[in-house]
Amino acid sequence: MDTDGNIRGLFFASASANAPDQAQGWQGILWLTLLFVIFVIAGGFFGAAESGFSAMNKIRIKAKAEDGNRRAKRALYVDERFDKALTTLLISGNIAHIAAAALATVIATRLFGESQTVTILTTVITTAIVFLFSEMIPKSFANDRSETTALSLGWLVIFLMRLFYPLVWFFTLISKGFSKLISLFVKVDKEPSITEDELYDIIDTIEEEGVVNEEQSDLLKSALDFSETYAKDVMTMRADICALDASLSNTEVLKIIKKTTHSRLPVYEGDVDHIIGILQIRTFIREYRKNPAVELRTLLLPPFRVSPDAKIDDLLSVMRQYKCYLAIVADEEGRTQGLITIEDFLEELVGEIWDEDDVVDKNFVKLGGNRFRVNPRMTLGEVCHRIGIKPADKRRASRPLISIILEHFGRIPEEEEIFTLNDLEITIESVEENKITAVDVHLLSPETTPDAPDNLRPEPEDEGKGGEGE
Repeated sequence: MDTDGNIRGLFFASASANAPDQAQGWQGILWLTLLFVIFVIAGGFFGAAESGFSAMNKIRIKAKAEDGNRRAKRALYVDERFDKALTTLLISGNIAHIAAAALATVIATRLFGESQTVTILTTVITTAIVFLFSEMIPKSFANDRSETTALSLGWLVIFLMRLFYPLVWFFTLISKGFSKLISLFVKVDKEPSITEDELYDIIDTIEEEGVVNEEQSDLLKSALDFSETYAKDVMTMRADICALDASLSNTEVLKIIKKTTHSRLPVYEGDVDHIIGILQIRTFIREYRKNPAVELRTLLLPPFRVSPDAKIDDLLSVMRQYKCYLAIVADEEGRTQGLITIEDFLEELVGEIWDEDDVVDKNFVKLGGNRFRVNPRMTLGEVCHRIGIKPADKRRASRPLISIILEHFGRIPEEEEIFTLNDLEITIESVEENKITAVDVHLLSPETTPDAPDNLRPEPEDEGKGGEGE
């Protein structure tokens, strides 16, 4: 009894002594686990902030900041110092990931002891947890809600930038040093943040997403193309100019004016290569009513000549400045190539502008600058005849244009596909339900266009342009 009693007494005394140690051990593991969870969540915040600020709409954030939104101002502050912010988030994220991995190792060692198997399993499980909850899920969430994330975490990033300023400065200095060292061996060209091609892709994307409709998308693209369009691309060709001979009597001039719908007409002496001025129709009629014998030359405005290679955005500014609505396009030798008006500039942006007196032929539309929109079912010979040239390939002259297009591609082409047929550049303009409905034809050799006769008098059915319409 005494022996057994002593043994039982020693057992219970030992168990009572170890109980506080075990309780403290489990309590320590719980605290470590809580810290592990906190570091994983913190890593998720840092990853989300990195992704959110990278993908946010800077223009929208800037607009909100200008309206006085404090959160937007903080987000804009971070964006303007994104290199430092990125370094800060990388430092913070690495600290959180390393701390989480260290805590996981300590917890696993206390629970299962030290062994190679425990170390491997702990590493695999910790990596999976950190990848899922500190990287993939937060970054995916922030990428889908980049603006909300940037607005919500701006204060956190600014706080961390100030907290880790010495470390950020040190690592930034090292990074710049390596960049300069690498630049000695590898030449790096600075590129704009968004290229013109990327801007076109952005416009296509917002059209597909329904932000803008097709007409708005086309208008935006036309505005981008406007600065790269030249006078020769949109001018009324020499053969289509409606002009007046300075030797005509006032009665003959009045007859021509009655047949035209233009508000201004060029006046030439001898031939169209010697344009001496521009006549405003209203001015002539007003003065003619006062004096039928008024001298035509005294009413002329001086001609404004431009180069065929002049960009129309520059011309628009100059012509508006000098209140000049019609310009003569002439080459270096002074030979008239065509004329251009303010209306031609507008048509480049918004499309063809038709007057109530215009005769609209949907099968053949003059776009200006040796460009024509034609019905693909017209024969090649008819297209060439309407343009004013002879078909280079007489064997194909009787064939419909659509047949030649299908023969070239061997399939139904897509919109904006281009190919060249002798002197004609053919662009597929419209395809609907696998049917080609419209093509654009561009005459690549202006010199092949026949010269207009010296006495350029319009006919009633004339579809050409001669000056700025009413």
